[in-house]
Amino acid sequence: MKKVVFFGAPDKSHLLLVLGKLLTALERKVLIVDSTFAQSMQGYLPQLEFGCSLREFEGIDVATGLITSAQLERSLLEAEGEAAYDVMLLDTDHTEFVKGRELPGYDKRVWCSNFNRMGMQTNANLMQRLCLHEAEGQPLTFYKLNAPTLPTAIPESYIDSVLPQQAVRWEDTVFRFPLDERDMSVELDNQHHGRIDIRRLSGAYRRTVLDMLQQLFDCDSKAARRGWARSRKACVSGNFCERR
Repeated sequence: MKKVVFFGAPDKSHLLLVLGKLLTALERKVLIVDSTFAQSMQGYLPQLEFGCSLREFEGIDVATGLITSAQLERSLLEAEGEAAYDVMLLDTDHTEFVKGRELPGYDKRVWCSNFNRMGMQTNANLMQRLCLHEAEGQPLTFYKLNAPTLPTAIPESYIDSVLPQQAVRWEDTVFRFPLDERDMSVELDNQHHGRIDIRRLSGAYRRTVLDMLQQLFDCDSKAARRGWARSRKACVSGNFCERR
């Protein structure tokens, strides 16, 4: 099973659901784990069920309310464990689930940032608590994800300067999601309709997501585009986009 962890303060729930939807369209069995303090993933599910739970949504298995990996293991007992999945996407903004010596067990690691001042401080504290010096084979590689990006006099390099000096090697690729009212509208619509409809997402959003499929999940460009086309078609036919 390929495991990808997304660290950081910004809300990543909608993005992970979109990625999960595209991977499902490519016939991969996907598990998304929300191990954040805010539990924002709950806002996209048709029924709010706070607490630890594992449920199916749009062909994706979504685990919410989890803080530790032991809680996930208990939730997966009825689902044949991790072996039941091809891909696991972990969203976390703390270090109770994974840190230090466990990090090399993840195939890809994505560091998520924005220019929110409090979010930058939260990320700096998180980086410090990750104990990256404990990881074997350091320095560990991380991709950067900036969302949203918007015109500002503050350079992106300032985000890195706030982080503590750690054993990190940044990948050359940076995933950027420009602030776009269409994308914000789609996120809100998907929340209130209990679905993941990708049809009205902006071209910039689409290009970045397709790039992520290629960089993080070993999809070639043709497969990535095929996943997008299948997901759009499913939304048109109503296979995945009806409230459950």
